Amino acid sequence: MLNNAEYGIGNKISTAGDVYSYGIIILEMLTGKCPTDVLFKNGLTLQKFVGNAFPKKIRDILDPTFIIPRSGDEGLDHGNHAMVELLSCIMQLVQLGLSCSTETPKDRPTMPDVYSEVSAIKREYSASRAKE
Repeated sequence: MLNNAEYGIGNKISTAGDVYSYGIIILEMLTGKCPTDVLFKNGLTLQKFVGNAFPKKIRDILDPTFIIPRSGDEGLDHGNHAMVELLSCIMQLVQLGLSCSTETPKDRPTMPDVYSEVSAIKREYSASRAKE
């Protein structure tokens, strides 16, 4: 089984390891935290941190530079569809990051699947920006 130290401990280089690393990068960008953050101890990892918050409490762990109103906040109550669509894209990225960084390589998506998913998220985000 390959894990967060896949390449560092001499395991064979593979696309599954690349997918894992890509998933970790996605989670790092969205949370603003790295796997070596002091928060992660006693078995808590970046993946568990994000997984525990997904989906209902995801806003609580997002990097504060993502300004997304909560349901009931003025921005969403007044039909701000752009924010809703942005949150949808972020949720899809979180889900992709989690699926890419599962511990068992056979449970990870393939790199072509990852590319396809990222492209779909980008198209959705671009379409929402064009509506503004």
